Amino acid sequence: MIKFFRNLRKKQLDEGKTTKYARYAIGEIVLVVIGILIALQVNNWNENRKNLAIRKNYSMSLISDFEKDSLDLSNLIIQLKKDSITFASIQKRIETSTANPDTIAQIFRYDFPVLVRIDYSFNNTTLVNLVGNNSVSYPTEIRKSMAELVKNQNDFINANSAMIDKYFDILNKKSSYPFENYFFKGDKSARDAVWATNKPITLIADFEQLADFKFAYTRLILVFAQAMQTYTHNLKTELQKLEKL
Repeated sequence: MIKFFRNLRKKQLDEGKTTKYARYAIGEIVLVVIGILIALQVNNWNENRKNLAIRKNYSMSLISDFEKDSLDLSNLIIQLKKDSITFASIQKRIETSTANPDTIAQIFRYDFPVLVRIDYSFNNTTLVNLVGNNSVSYPTEIRKSMAELVKNQNDFINANSAMIDKYFDILNKKSSYPFENYFFKGDKSARDAVWATNKPITLIADFEQLADFKFAYTRLILVFAQAMQTYTHNLKTELQKLEKL
């Protein structure tokens, strides 16, 4: 096409038809500009397609991580709800008029849910990387939700760690139990020895302190876990809608 205009331009000049030549010259320029614009548009389209593909891969990785976290949170919530039911049952039995020190000691010995989730973590490597990396294109609201989720995860981990540290402090320093041997390394005979060599009233006092703190821990972490599960689910849904998954 450009060769055609060049030949036509030469012919028009030879014939002295300057006006017609100017029109064809302008047409030639317009064609060149249109070609450049089309090339730029195609390049932009290709780049956008690549960026969307990269974003989709990140989104799918996030969704997979959220599904794992949701499962872990569901299991934690189930356990915390069971512990809450156990606490309610223990409280009801202790408040009965027939409860005596020996009975209460037996309740604490066999029914008290002493174990806790020592540490907690999230599958958030991809999420944390995205929050600190703006090169992957996400809508502003989704980026805001990502940053908020990372903050909530950190708050959850810190709250759990702080309460666990306090709980262990009570077990280690303020009770009649040899904590490590009683709860982790000891067998049944070691635990039986603790109950055989201590007065029920002393053990009851220790367990009341543990029970008060464990109950507070259970309520707080349950609220945290339920909120985290809801927030994680909502962000997962947003990503699925964005990527049409």
